[in-house]
Amino acid sequence: MNNIPGDETLLTDNQLFEALDLNLPGLSEVKYNWARGNAALAKKALVKYFEQRTQVTYFYDCRSLPLKRMEPDELPYAYQSSLGLRGSLKDFCLQSGRSMMEHRYLLPGARRSEDLGPSYENMIHFNFLKDQGKRHRHSLDMFVRGQFFEALSVLYHEEGDTQVIATFTELVHKFFETYPLIVEDPSAGANRFQYTEDRDAMSVGWLTIVLISLFYTRLPYETDIDTAFDLLKHIWFLGIQFKRFEEDGYRPYNHHMWERGLVPFLLSILLPEIPDFRAYRERGAGIVCRHIKEDFNEDGGYSEHSIAYWSGAAIGEMLFRGIYLANLNEVPLLDEESQQKIYASFSLLSMLTPPGPLYPSLGDNGGPLADPILQLGIKMLSHPMCTELERARMLQKDADPEILPRDFCSTKAGFLCSRSSYRHDGNYILMSAKTGCGCSGHNHMDLLSLFLTFRGQAFIGEPYTDKLYHSIRMNSELRGYMYNMTSHNTVLAHGEPVLPDCVYANKWGVYRPDTPVTEYWTDPKGIYVKAHHDAYTYCRHTRRILFHRTRGLIIRDEMERGNRRDKPHIQRWHLEPGTVCRILNNYSVLMEKNGVSLLWIWTDCCDIRLWKNTSLCPEIYGSEDMLAPILDVSFLGPEDKKVDIGTITLDLLILDVTDGTWSSGLGLHSLRTKLREQAPAMDEKLSLECFPAL
Repeated sequence: MNNIPGDETLLTDNQLFEALDLNLPGLSEVKYNWARGNAALAKKALVKYFEQRTQVTYFYDCRSLPLKRMEPDELPYAYQSSLGLRGSLKDFCLQSGRSMMEHRYLLPGARRSEDLGPSYENMIHFNFLKDQGKRHRHSLDMFVRGQFFEALSVLYHEEGDTQVIATFTELVHKFFETYPLIVEDPSAGANRFQYTEDRDAMSVGWLTIVLISLFYTRLPYETDIDTAFDLLKHIWFLGIQFKRFEEDGYRPYNHHMWERGLVPFLLSILLPEIPDFRAYRERGAGIVCRHIKEDFNEDGGYSEHSIAYWSGAAIGEMLFRGIYLANLNEVPLLDEESQQKIYASFSLLSMLTPPGPLYPSLGDNGGPLADPILQLGIKMLSHPMCTELERARMLQKDADPEILPRDFCSTKAGFLCSRSSYRHDGNYILMSAKTGCGCSGHNHMDLLSLFLTFRGQAFIGEPYTDKLYHSIRMNSELRGYMYNMTSHNTVLAHGEPVLPDCVYANKWGVYRPDTPVTEYWTDPKGIYVKAHHDAYTYCRHTRRILFHRTRGLIIRDEMERGNRRDKPHIQRWHLEPGTVCRILNNYSVLMEKNGVSLLWIWTDCCDIRLWKNTSLCPEIYGSEDMLAPILDVSFLGPEDKKVDIGTITLDLLILDVTDGTWSSGLGLHSLRTKLREQAPAMDEKLSLECFPAL
């Protein structure tokens, strides 16, 4: 590996020409001019070759004239700009491109912008060795992936403004002048190439792919030849760094799958003119297949127990590129077992799809848009479940595809999910329940945490996750809070999590304890499930759920050996934005959102508290008004001190009262009595027949 250049500032024209297989038929003109010392004509011929080559197929091809518009919304995950997607990708690209014209970098998802200065004097910097814990590395990490180049491409193809070409040309040179890659860790096992200007192998891979994508737009061919040729030089320099990993051992992380598997494999497809890149193919494909076999399971689940990182990152951003481009270019990638596991994953993603536009924020990052994920299943595999569900969601809002089951439960995959229908106004519950987790960098201590949607309105979820993930500093208390149990919809034993927040504040990875499901049955009217965890080590939390598809649900939380201390347990609920909660008395509340009303009634509770976590202000949220409320319900055991080993229980009825008046017919007291009678026998199938109703 000693012959791999490590300083991008020393990059020469010679290196690229020598790296090319100039004996290929299409490169004969390049070879002719280079052999005769005419570098200018050789460069021009090489740029022309990439403008005209047809043997490599990309996601899109906008090289020809007259200028045609690019349509990112047709296949959002073909663009690195799709990170944090919350609406039209084309609208974001146009907005981002216009911002770059004014020297303002708009981060993916339009979360915030960075002013780069009139002469680019405020370029973003982050020193991994000195800035960790002081601020977030997110801005630099995103910027050096180069999504803004895509945005300028979309803007130019939309408006045809030659000023975009001038900005693009200026920015290409300023970018590589400011961020030359200088490899500080040349080892085969390197995670970061550079520390003084934080450049990890993942972001270098993304930048490489983004630069290649430019050659399927008009921008490189509308700028000057030297700039276009320089882009090709930088692509080679960045791409050859991945040759360092040929001696690296296997690691079970999606970073490894991308850096050691997918990027080299993609380079072998997209730039076969470079023999070193062609040689990446077999090893890259082998690493990709091994990751799929080891990180995905037969039930469709993924080792990173995070919906966003499973669907949006591992599949959407990473695997989709490899699988789709391999298919387009008729290059083998997946073996039979890998294909089956990806198929199972899209089956599960179909069944977990909520009524609304976004998947729940289970695990790191915010829940991604569901429809672009379903489109991936259609594009990659012609998946029938994705196809039927997407047709129902996009074309027939009230359609309910019969091909999809209403219920799913697998602790191997990590989810319990049930619903009334797949309609946009359906009822939907999701619970985090996984066994065999091991260590996952994007996992949370969200043991038995619940997400609740009624009539298409999300009432209970984890509304802070997305903002926290993209804003918190490493080693901050708030980072620990994000991963810990206190930020999830579960029970805190004696009001406390398993460990303090500070334990999870630094570094990546949560060794999440098992949450096995011990009882589960389904019925046309609903489901029953019983699951538990022993994470506290001194008591067991068991959560039983009886879900009636149209009326609501009963939840019983049991704390076995939960009478060790006098301090009450807390059942915690994070309300989604827009949910209004009114406390009626000391055992009931009324929640309302967009015309949907839910009555919550508890059996034995000692306190109901509605509050906001103001510790998130001002570092994460600028104002307390931006915070969603949290509902805490405290419960204690009997005061009889003679009880040795006690199980403390709290029963909750959530009843949909949208179509009725809860104060008439059955009153609060009557519903509470009904709950006390039914909760102990909720595991019997007849319990659904006599589920409380108005």
